[in-house]
Amino acid sequence: MWSSRWSVFPGVVAVICLFGCEGVSRDGSDAAGKEISQPAGSATVPFTLDHNRVIVEVGLARPDGSLRRAAAWVDTGNQYLIVGETLAEELGLDRSQLEDAGPGHSVESASPAPAAEIGGMALDMAGIGVRVRSGEWVMPGIPAELCLPAGALRRLHVVLDYPARQMTVALPGVLTPRGKAFACRVNSDTGLFLIEVVIDGERVPLGVDTGSAGTWVSTALTSGWVERHPRWPRAVGAVGSANFFGFPFEAEGVLMVLPELEIGGLRIPDVAVLGLGQGLFDWYSQKSAGAVSGFIGANALSRCRLEIDFPNRMTYWEIGEAPAVGDLDIVGLTLRPEADGGFAVAAVAKRGGIPAVDGVEAEDRLIRIDRVDTEGATMGEVVAALRGAPGERRTLLIDRGGERISVEATVTRFP
Repeated sequence: MWSSRWSVFPGVVAVICLFGCEGVSRDGSDAAGKEISQPAGSATVPFTLDHNRVIVEVGLARPDGSLRRAAAWVDTGNQYLIVGETLAEELGLDRSQLEDAGPGHSVESASPAPAAEIGGMALDMAGIGVRVRSGEWVMPGIPAELCLPAGALRRLHVVLDYPARQMTVALPGVLTPRGKAFACRVNSDTGLFLIEVVIDGERVPLGVDTGSAGTWVSTALTSGWVERHPRWPRAVGAVGSANFFGFPFEAEGVLMVLPELEIGGLRIPDVAVLGLGQGLFDWYSQKSAGAVSGFIGANALSRCRLEIDFPNRMTYWEIGEAPAVGDLDIVGLTLRPEADGGFAVAAVAKRGGIPAVDGVEAEDRLIRIDRVDTEGATMGEVVAALRGAPGERRTLLIDRGGERISVEATVTRFP
């Protein structure tokens, strides 16, 4: 599994295990002194969350064989290794196609994926396509230099313990699974996997996508729920976790909250979903392990300790408590992080056909939320600044064609 590139610095695995990630001490404990169990053939490292996205430190091989540490966004809904331009240059990756790409765009690289590890455990980079994106961050608003795809984990047993903010990678058979066992289907090439959940009494195939801040489903599902449950509230527009990157279609998504989503008999209550056209999920199905009607995002996953035994096609689930701050108690704006580090308003969400925020228009530039400047902030920081208790006020400073405008907005419980 190890690439020949690693052979030029023998002993690096032991070094990485001892000094792996920021916050992990030489004796294997985290910064708070809590012991992190690391049986042979496995590694446990801390991660951070930003807009529900897992950010973990990985090691990458430079052309001279030295190790480059980088912040990686772990995305089980992605099939490519996506690398920011600055990191790509340091890793010696081909970036020639960027000359013809605009700011914030990614292009295919002719270079093979570099050798990579987490906590000293080698990842499987064989056959993974590489894309390079202009700028330092892998995507606007995400504090990571690369996006780590599902394929890099496909030979491993992986634990994503969201409540503990820890990620474990292990060789098959090393870990003793815990939690509710539930079979999954895995695409052997891409690593993307899916499970069947029960929603409103119906079995629904969904991808499991750690890279998506929220849960998205087909409008074929949301339309059926509206017909059967006309009193279920709904809105139009992606806010909170449903707001991914402010893509144009997010403005027209149907926002709902499911009373519960059932996984193998375990129930996750009050899960926000955004209903979008089935065409998006037809595209997603091509890279997944089969046809899906949506994907479970990290608004649901962040309540869980989730194990994925990729080789044995099994998942194990433990469900924790709902977050203290309401995901959809928020000022109703769909945001678009820009390549220059700023944030634009992609749309204003609507409730009952009425815009939820007065005085803000699509394509306004959001400059400040109360005392939080958005320039250079992460998506998580900006969305968090819009949240609060329903009825609270937020002062928004926007730029519209060079004119600065102050707007008083109210935190609303969506949908």
